[in-house]
Amino acid sequence: MNKLLEIGFQVAGNWYLAADRIRIDVRQQGTQRNVLYAFVCDGEVKYVGKSTQTLRERMAGYASPGSAIRTNLRVNKLIHALLTDEITVEVLVLPDNGLMHYGPFHLNLAAGLEDSIIRTLRPEWNVAFGRKRKRELGLPLASGDTPDADEALLGKEDPAGEEDAFVAPLEDGSPLTNADPVVGEFRFILQPTYRQKGFFNGGVASSSLLGAGGDTIEIFFAHERQPFTGIINRTSNSNGSPRLFGGPELARQFQTLPEGCTMQVHVYSPTSIRIFQTPR
Repeated sequence: MNKLLEIGFQVAGNWYLAADRIRIDVRQQGTQRNVLYAFVCDGEVKYVGKSTQTLRERMAGYASPGSAIRTNLRVNKLIHALLTDEITVEVLVLPDNGLMHYGPFHLNLAAGLEDSIIRTLRPEWNVAFGRKRKRELGLPLASGDTPDADEALLGKEDPAGEEDAFVAPLEDGSPLTNADPVVGEFRFILQPTYRQKGFFNGGVASSSLLGAGGDTIEIFFAHERQPFTGIINRTSNSNGSPRLFGGPELARQFQTLPEGCTMQVHVYSPTSIRIFQTPR
């Protein structure tokens, strides 16, 4: 841990358990993008990763992992096990101040340092990679190494849509794909207030499909492969049905569509959905 602090890493927050689910308390750098982050227990670096998302958005992926994102699921379980044993799991972050350049080109500090830090510190949760990546990192091979291990286990973000679990048409006729199976769906009408303020009511049909009030939810919009983060609210509607707040990003997406159109929602898990306009 001291090696990370020496090069500018900061303690950004920590993980904790609430209702037997892992939660993140981000105290600083939550909106920073292009970050290199680390999970640390008792001074030992357990995991190193990087993200082009904001720190809060990337940590939400670990807190509420979709079934297709193997790294998120694996690390979620590891964090949960430590917290169950009352072991503190801190989150350290190295923000990119945007000042590093090579000629006219910006140098991404997180991308440049990640492999070197993993090669030097060999974090326990980053060791499950195969022969190809070990050769790239200059690490010794072992008999149990797989030839084609998932490179995302090095801390890189998983690619979305590795295989098509369903195909649905969009407004323009292009396919909509996602690796997670759809466990439920519902519809809503795009109201003026939804477009202005970046939220929508799921109605009674969505109540049993979505998570508890206060849960973070990942929202995929149309054929986007990267989600943004929203919040489930169950106090705004008198019947307890969910209202989903997606903030400025959801408002921006809604404003690309006509007022009053019908929206379809595919539910992958209580905290993961995709929204798209139904075909005419």
